[in-house]
Amino acid sequence: MTVHHLDYKSKVLRAGCLFALVLTCAGCANPLVVMQGNYLTYEHPFTDADAASVRALAERECKWRKQVAVRTSSTCSLTRCTTNFQCMAPEEAKQYQQ
Repeated sequence: MTVHHLDYKSKVLRAGCLFALVLTCAGCANPLVVMQGNYLTYEHPFTDADAASVRALAERECKWRKQVAVRTSSTCSLTRCTTNFQCMAPEEAKQYQQ
């Protein structure tokens, strides 16, 4: 084996390790978001902290539109949740907020 060949193998190994690390950390990143008009959908882990985090993200997004976020539904498995919000005018949102 030549020195060049060993360098290539070590580069491939490093790239593979980096790729595995990126995939591992993908779960640590922001939740999946789908935005369509005034509707926001977040997919996130089933924890209180992540539920609060997506609520804050929805509130921030709606605030840019001068609206408020109203949670319209949330469906969870034992590990993941899908939570839907709708951005509404503050007057309209009052009837949906508790």
